[in-house]
Amino acid sequence: MQLKRFRALVKHAYERVPFYHRKFRSAGVKPDDIRGFNDLCKIPTTSKLEVQECSLKDMVPAGVNADSLIKRTTSGSTGIPLTILVDGKVTDFYTAVYNRALFEDGLRIRDRMAVIADPRSFPKRRSIFQRLGITHYAYISIFDSVERQMALLRDFRPDVIKGYASSLFILAAELKGLVKEIEPRLVFTGAELLEENSRKIISSAFGAELFDLYACSEFSLLAWECEAHNGYHINADSVLMEFLDDEGEGVSSGEMGNVVCTGLFNYVMPLIRYKLDDLAVPTDDGCSCGRTLPLIRLVEGRADDLLVAADGRLITPTVFFPYPFDDLDGIRYFRVIQERMDKMRIEVVPRETSLKDNGLLERAEQKIKWLFGDSMQVEFRILDEIPLDKSGKRRKVISLCSKNRIKP
Repeated sequence: MQLKRFRALVKHAYERVPFYHRKFRSAGVKPDDIRGFNDLCKIPTTSKLEVQECSLKDMVPAGVNADSLIKRTTSGSTGIPLTILVDGKVTDFYTAVYNRALFEDGLRIRDRMAVIADPRSFPKRRSIFQRLGITHYAYISIFDSVERQMALLRDFRPDVIKGYASSLFILAAELKGLVKEIEPRLVFTGAELLEENSRKIISSAFGAELFDLYACSEFSLLAWECEAHNGYHINADSVLMEFLDDEGEGVSSGEMGNVVCTGLFNYVMPLIRYKLDDLAVPTDDGCSCGRTLPLIRLVEGRADDLLVAADGRLITPTVFFPYPFDDLDGIRYFRVIQERMDKMRIEVVPRETSLKDNGLLERAEQKIKWLFGDSMQVEFRILDEIPLDKSGKRRKVISLCSKNRIKP
């Protein structure tokens, strides 16, 4: 079934999507050349930079108006801002896949769920589950103070809490025993790499079982933990995941590989063999839970430092970016380096347009001061390139003052 869906998507992209028609022809590949999984390597991978530099009208099927589609904006783990297009059907499908994992992990009908996230990610319409009265949600802004978030949680008294790994870690570490007043049954984390130390602190503070979710803006939920906590089950019916070495060859079970994904249901903006810039370890081992979905044992590549405001508030990178920039189309790469609690340097690699002329940097500085306080000194550096770190990635946040801010 997975191969059938992949081949159908490839045929659609070749025939109707200008970007992939050119890409396939340049590689000398036609849809009929893909007969089995061993033929996947004939199709060249797609990088985030390629998608960013391509016009949206070339990423959608001929005859489809990109302006009529739903935009999902992501800054990406490597600091490359992207716009992903979906339609209503894809959105509903992603919601169903996401909720399937939550229900598998113990979410119950009529549970009260508190979602702590960036307000920009809050749904514009109620899901079918909400309209039917199956689930009850409270959306809490990540920009609220820790005290405000706790007050809202106490008022709502959720059965389930879902949020960014780092933001829930902040709640757990800063308020410690106070979070036990909430008493959720389940906690879901996502959006960032969940370190084992953070897992223990969050689970202990809330007194609840924690399940981590591996998701991204490009494909929604990729994989999820089950009750065995023995790795992450891949949603193989919605995404085809490959794990490649640096030469583009598939790695063996138990070996670390670069994550390459193909979304099997988004026909309005297909992403085929798309390099996610994450690392993971696939395994052929079965899971003790009995589910047959394939497993990955480790996900790396999303560990960014926490930012610190002048008053000591901790701000997660997932929330911060792309918050300051109201025109992501003008930026190729960016990186923020917080040198002190009152000093921040933002390195930007622009596109051809001048960022100084369009006032983007001035507006960004105003937003940063609103978030961090007027005492924050902001320095912008316009660069031709941002070098990779030793791991071969571009971390979008480097904080020199958050390492000792939280002591578990």
